[in-house]
Amino acid sequence: MSQPNTSGDCSFEGVNELMKTLQLTVHIPTFLLGLLLNLVAIFGFSSFLKKRWPDYAATSIYMINLAVFDLLLVLSLPFKMVLSHVRPPFPSLCTLVECLYFISMYGSVFTICFISMDRFLAIRYPLLANHLRSPGKTFGICCTIWVLVWTGSIPVYSFHGTVENYMCFHNMSDSTWSAKVVFPLEVFGFLLPMGIMGFCSSRSIHILLGRRDHTQDWVQQRACIYTIAVSLAVFVVSFLPVHLGFFLQFLVRNGFIVDCRARQRISFFLQLSMCFSNINCCLDVFCYYFVIEEFRMNIKAHRPSRVLQDTMISRG
Repeated sequence: MSQPNTSGDCSFEGVNELMKTLQLTVHIPTFLLGLLLNLVAIFGFSSFLKKRWPDYAATSIYMINLAVFDLLLVLSLPFKMVLSHVRPPFPSLCTLVECLYFISMYGSVFTICFISMDRFLAIRYPLLANHLRSPGKTFGICCTIWVLVWTGSIPVYSFHGTVENYMCFHNMSDSTWSAKVVFPLEVFGFLLPMGIMGFCSSRSIHILLGRRDHTQDWVQQRACIYTIAVSLAVFVVSFLPVHLGFFLQFLVRNGFIVDCRARQRISFFLQLSMCFSNINCCLDVFCYYFVIEEFRMNIKAHRPSRVLQDTMISRG
């Protein structure tokens, strides 16, 4: 989503050439690791879903949904690498790749947000959470997320408008950077989920810290607190820079920033932040691992984990 190679007397060829090398350095290992680890995660949680229904159903459904979105992002990376620097043979291919990329990104954002809310309800209102966390309701929430992100991808079809000789993720039309597209994307696609996640995570940590003197499971709860804090940090680090880049590019494309050097830096920052945000699909795997290990420990001990029942040790 960079500037064209030239814009008046301001050239972006140097920025785009530098990004070619950086994308290869980041995207190739991300693709290989993400493909393998997310397939393993889907298989692992599917096994628990079949063998331990319905005890671990809600957690497993959320984790499978998140892994599928991550896998979708991983599969779009090779096409993104090629089509970002080579004109698409037909426009519909470019639209498809861009749709898959943004659907997977925001599908992950919304899934993580719902996981965070689910965990907070389980800690603060355990009886209500037991009712809301039925497999059917969890599956319905995941289906709703898919409907929302597919519906929200409609503006992608007008990304390039009447622009000729464009490349995917570049040369976006002026309508793409209009306030009616960028502001809803920023507010509903990132700021609102981040606000919900920040509130739920902070309240969850506060409640768990208040229980440290009244429970024998403090070791497990401490691990859960650490996981919540790290998950929130990874979420912010992964998605805040790219949405800041979207806003800065909005200012550029609407004439609020006209200095050539500033525009070049913003173009580089946006492409770089999008590049590194893709690593999030690999970072999620660490959370999958801890959840599966918790499942196995509980099954081996033949007792349910209070932390896993009251909280969801997962990305959020």
